[in-house]
Amino acid sequence: MTDPVIRPRNGVLLIALQSAEGVAASPSAATDAIPFEDGSISYNSPFTTEASNEASGSLVAAAPMVIGQPATIGFRSRLKGAGAGVTYTLSVKPPLHAPLQACGMRGLFTAAIAAAALTAGAIDSGTLGTGYSTTAQAYRGMPLILSGGSGAGRVPLITDYSASKVAKLSDKYGAALDTSTSAAMPANWSYAGTSPADGAARAADHPLATIYWYEDGNLLQWIDCRGTVDFDGNTARPGFGAFSFTGVYMGKTAASVPSNAVIASHSAPLLVQGAGVVPAFQVNRRGLAISRWSWTNGGNIESPEDPNTPQGYASGQIGGRGTVLEADPLSTQVAVRDALAEIAAFANYPASLQFGTVAGNRVSLLGPVVQPIEANPTDRGSFRAETTRWQALNPGKDAVGRDGDRILTFS
Repeated sequence: MTDPVIRPRNGVLLIALQSAEGVAASPSAATDAIPFEDGSISYNSPFTTEASNEASGSLVAAAPMVIGQPATIGFRSRLKGAGAGVTYTLSVKPPLHAPLQACGMRGLFTAAIAAAALTAGAIDSGTLGTGYSTTAQAYRGMPLILSGGSGAGRVPLITDYSASKVAKLSDKYGAALDTSTSAAMPANWSYAGTSPADGAARAADHPLATIYWYEDGNLLQWIDCRGTVDFDGNTARPGFGAFSFTGVYMGKTAASVPSNAVIASHSAPLLVQGAGVVPAFQVNRRGLAISRWSWTNGGNIESPEDPNTPQGYASGQIGGRGTVLEADPLSTQVAVRDALAEIAAFANYPASLQFGTVAGNRVSLLGPVVQPIEANPTDRGSFRAETTRWQALNPGKDAVGRDGDRILTFS
């Protein structure tokens, strides 16, 4: 009998958060299956070799040293919600909840708030009414659904929120918002990066994950995994998350691919305005014509040497980050937009991407404060474009202690 070949397409990826370092979780196919792009799963060997320098009494090299190295696993997944028409709750979460958390992007559930009339407004902000919190930054990164008056039908993101209920928005309107406009907030899960202040905070902000990869009859296992995630995509297509984890390899065994895996197989929302009224890609509250975009983490994962582990390396540790948004907007007249002048002026403003319009499958990415750092000329077909990069700044902690450089929200 010939050896059976391995077909990675016939695989199931499970990720579950751990209760503590060194304590493996038990991922379930019914609750912890992660959707991923075919062909995107990659992992390394937990071992490498070093040539021996020992003299062996001949010209033949001595036996090499087989040593451990940090174990890595990565995959690529579409950004999608729980499903069209699904209402988020504390227990109903987006499909990528666990991997996002293990990348240091702590999730927060916010319940729906019924539509209430604004008490005041401006062309890019509104003072929210009944039902809204008086806690500063309680809603940063989250969407509002506007109805009546100026802004009706728009779904802006909140870039800043004060204790007096003033919500600064990612949109700008031709006429000021006023008391004729009402704002509702859909139930949502938001995810933002964290900078733990102590050990207790790290347990909540940077949880560890156990990863199971069932690959056509084999099961590979890793524990104590942390990672980074980069986002990217193209116009009129879904966004993607590229996850890269580092952890401790725990071995390979024979195991059947689970038959009861529950995987979010519905379509992901697209970066396109379509028939809606909300610009899909905005920088400085202005829709830009782009063909591609990326929002990189700019950070790293390190696995410190530790002899008290199977391969001599401990759990992955999240380092610093410098998140950068890049896109290729078409160039225009300087009276409309002058990227180089903005760079020279150290300009700051918000940037946002919004995917889809259907509740339960809306996704958004927001940088409340970004600064342009680069704009290089390029071509898109017969048109002039500018490869532009904006670095996301941290406007401070939100109401639950998360950073505000990059916020991903599912609503």
